[in-house]
Amino acid sequence: MEHTDELYDISGEKLELLLDMPTHGEPHYAAAMEADLVKERSQKIYNLEENKHPYAAFSDSDAKVVRKGNEVHIYMTTIRSHFTPDNIEGIKLGDKVFFHVTNLEQDFDVPHGFAVLGQNTSELLVMPGQTKTSVWEPTKVGVWPFYCTDFCSALHQEMQGYIRVSPKNSDVPLKWSMGEDIE
Repeated sequence: MEHTDELYDISGEKLELLLDMPTHGEPHYAAAMEADLVKERSQKIYNLEENKHPYAAFSDSDAKVVRKGNEVHIYMTTIRSHFTPDNIEGIKLGDKVFFHVTNLEQDFDVPHGFAVLGQNTSELLVMPGQTKTSVWEPTKVGVWPFYCTDFCSALHQEMQGYIRVSPKNSDVPLKWSMGEDIE
């Protein structure tokens, strides 16, 4: 769950909010310092060019699904209201699936979450401009949803997609799409 860090100047008669930003929350801790230590270095825009993750996808056209033996790498992007790709099939039992999720947002206050039932790692919180990786090993044949776990906009509930898992010996090819049925 995302929380908010707030930095206040308490030197005057009235509190003054200097900075408000999303952060990983732990409500039991608080720290105080002079605002000058952080205010000038706070970042409001995150440039995608600074993302050095080896599996980053910098636009929807970079989104793809690649098989390497029983490993499947999904290069996924996210931006308010959708994941790309959002329909994936050709995953098989026995595959180890790597979701490499890049948040294409660049404004500081639009993180996105990512989760799929049974993933081997905790849900992801992907801050603007970042790429993070989650690992999933499907245990049953079927259609599995993935979704955004961090409220990001009025269209947050639209941020979902599906993965079809086939039996291990299936010959279903890898296919993916955005916002349309796979034929």
